[in-house]
Amino acid sequence: MTSAPSVRVQGLFLLLAACVLAALIGWFRGRESTNVDEQALDDYPELFADVQPCPLRDEGVTSARRLEERGLLFADRYPYDAGDGVRAAYHFAQAEACYRGAGSHDDAVRAGRLHAAIAARVNTDYAAARLNLVTALDQARWSDALSEIHRLLLLTAHLRRDGYVEWLNKIVGRTTARASTTL
Repeated sequence: MTSAPSVRVQGLFLLLAACVLAALIGWFRGRESTNVDEQALDDYPELFADVQPCPLRDEGVTSARRLEERGLLFADRYPYDAGDGVRAAYHFAQAEACYRGAGSHDDAVRAGRLHAAIAARVNTDYAAARLNLVTALDQARWSDALSEIHRLLLLTAHLRRDGYVEWLNKIVGRTTARASTTL
């Protein structure tokens, strides 16, 4: 038969063990919910958040035409280089600002339409690339994930210090290693 102090000690020991176990479970669950990879995956930046001013106010229409022409060249190259779509959108936005500053309303409207069209196309491709990356990572298709990471890095090259871009740069090495082992 066990004595009363012995039962009390065993009860305290079991209570302490249960508290430690509950604390460990809570700690591990807390770590899972604040996973940096999951947060970065859902916390992506906008590509065209800031308004573009006219870089050369003195030249007005001449500068705007050059910017619009460069935008058209980048837009033509967009299917071959994802970063060129972003560049095209910025050039069209700057051209619009220059046309407005020079008082050329019709030209500003045209440049604004070009900007809206390429920005919509790039944003659609950006959303598709993010979705494709999530799917590829979930399904362990590493070469597809690597392809999407590179596409996303090209689309976000102008956002170097963003947490999402840093996350993409962080996972590219692991994904490359996994892709090379599955070939």
